Amino acid sequence: MDIQVTSTVVEIVAKDIDRSLEFYRLLGLTVPAAEGPHVEIELPGGNRLAFDTEEVIAGMHPGWTAPDGGGRVAIAFGVAAPEQVDALFERLTGAGYPGPLEPFDAPWGQRYATVTDPDGTSVDLFAPLRS
Repeated sequence: MDIQVTSTVVEIVAKDIDRSLEFYRLLGLTVPAAEGPHVEIELPGGNRLAFDTEEVIAGMHPGWTAPDGGGRVAIAFGVAAPEQVDALFERLTGAGYPGPLEPFDAPWGQRYATVTDPDGTSVDLFAPLRS
């Protein structure tokens, strides 16, 4: 039998779901208020991003504990222009989120930066450089 993946969901396990949702709102995503321990949104391109509290994950996976030292997944968001990378970086770091990699012109042809969400997930920001 051929199996075809029909959708993709990236899930973030949040220690403080409201703080995590605010971070992704500042990034420019339309994220509703949490009405429980699970929130899911559609991303540009048809993929989905889900947020669950640590308690939800622990309830589904007996013995699960939150990893030390942050997340193990990176999420990347592409924007239309290099100056938008800089603006998003400033918006997020200005709101108090860490920015471990300041915007720079990468040798692979992108303006690139990294910020960190409240749960330690690396969030890369990128845009094609103008030729």
